Amino acid sequence: MSYLYTVVVPVYNEAENLQKFLTTLKKYTKEILIVDDGSTDGSAEVAKSAGMHVIRHDSNMGKGAAVITGMKAAKNEDIILIDGDGQFSPAEIPLFVKKLKECDLVLGNRFHEGLDMPFYRLVANKLLKFLLSRALDVNDPLIGFRALKRSKFLKLHENGFEHDLEMIFLAREEGLKVSEVPVSVSYKIKKSSSLSGVIKKIFYYAKLLYYALRRAY
Repeated sequence: MSYLYTVVVPVYNEAENLQKFLTTLKKYTKEILIVDDGSTDGSAEVAKSAGMHVIRHDSNMGKGAAVITGMKAAKNEDIILIDGDGQFSPAEIPLFVKKLKECDLVLGNRFHEGLDMPFYRLVANKLLKFLLSRALDVNDPLIGFRALKRSKFLKLHENGFEHDLEMIFLAREEGLKVSEVPVSVSYKIKKSSSLSGVIKKIFYYAKLLYYALRRAY
């Protein structure tokens, strides 16, 4: 039996949240590919125990590298990308599937009434939205919940989180049709709040802003 789309889930050290997320995900789709990007917490084992098809990187190569690996291994043209930490709801996957029938790239949009987004995320997204306005007018450029036509994005090569922005710039350069769908998000998922974690986030957003400036201008 074949399926019209493949759900690719990039994972890095999400063992604590992964089991619950996959239990929900399996209710909405059957063609699922987990790409474990060198996790050290047993994430791959959790996914395998849930009956998932898992591809594992021997070392941490970056989210972009995990997405590219998943896209290359996917059997279908229509690809749904969703993070494995459980912040996004698999119940909203049908929204992407429907919208992807009429365009090449579908981005989720977390910016709607009632959203309680952490302040640093809100500021970073707003800055990137402004910088990207010369490329494409998108509301949520960093969202990991998105869908795409596989054949249209084979040129992607960024290994890190710049990969999310690279998709948008490539869509502009290739004249692809881009759309958005509103999505819900939960920021109650357990995440590290250590000082080193905060420093990593600052460095992460600084890299993204630099990348956006370099590509847009």
